[in-house]
Amino acid sequence: MKDKLSLAAEERFGIKADPDAVEKLYSYILDSYGKLDPDTIGRVFSSGEAADFLTVNETYFFREPAHFSFLLDLLPSFTKNSSGEIPPGKTALQICCAAVSSGCEAYSIAMLIEAYNRSAETRLPYQIDAFDINPRVIEAAGQGIYGARTLREDGSVFHYMAEPYLKKTGGAPGAQARRYRLDPSLKKNIRFFVHNLMDALPPKEYDLVFFRNAFIYFSPRYRDRILSNLAAVLREGGILIMGVSETASVHHAGIEEKNRGDVFYFQKSPFTEIG
Repeated sequence: MKDKLSLAAEERFGIKADPDAVEKLYSYILDSYGKLDPDTIGRVFSSGEAADFLTVNETYFFREPAHFSFLLDLLPSFTKNSSGEIPPGKTALQICCAAVSSGCEAYSIAMLIEAYNRSAETRLPYQIDAFDINPRVIEAAGQGIYGARTLREDGSVFHYMAEPYLKKTGGAPGAQARRYRLDPSLKKNIRFFVHNLMDALPPKEYDLVFFRNAFIYFSPRYRDRILSNLAAVLREGGILIMGVSETASVHHAGIEEKNRGDVFYFQKSPFTEIG
């Protein structure tokens, strides 16, 4: 019976589910519904209950800081054309954060752009669309309450950018129990929503797509489909940034691997049909 849950995880979410996670989901279904039949499986997968057990939601601010250094270097190219103005027809830098979990990545990007804008000659308008398959973590992202583990040594070089936006809030004594509330002003350019990467994204063109440290959980049979869905919403020349440990496993005709120093990324090839 548990094999049915593993198969459903692969066919509906595209992931190879951890056996322990499947075991916990199996117990939850029996405790909550008393049976494991196709209707019940369909219900827990469509409601988001299954995602709460089967997805990995490890996240923290400014994870893999080399990517944020890379982004900081890129920002001037989005603000000015040869006349020092926003390029014609360009209203805002469009960024997508896929598999965003509870939102640390999206907020980190916003913090970095806001820090850049405070010193830039030309302010860079931006919009961040961030999604995850798990409704619970998207709800948490909207609330913007974070524990101390979301501020780790990895990424500490950028923590000064977070200081204006993370305020200590109530919690039990001790460093690990400390909690932070995100300043609501940072949310104005971020839209969080629930989406399954197995499905096509709403039509839009993004300059940058961040999809980091999630690809490793997808089944090889569905990886090309996932990459096609992301490449389809990248503008020509748009950049896809994957996790450091994932780049070697990325192979897709619509995106070309490139590097800048120690940062590897993927760029959408012009005139390539995605599908």
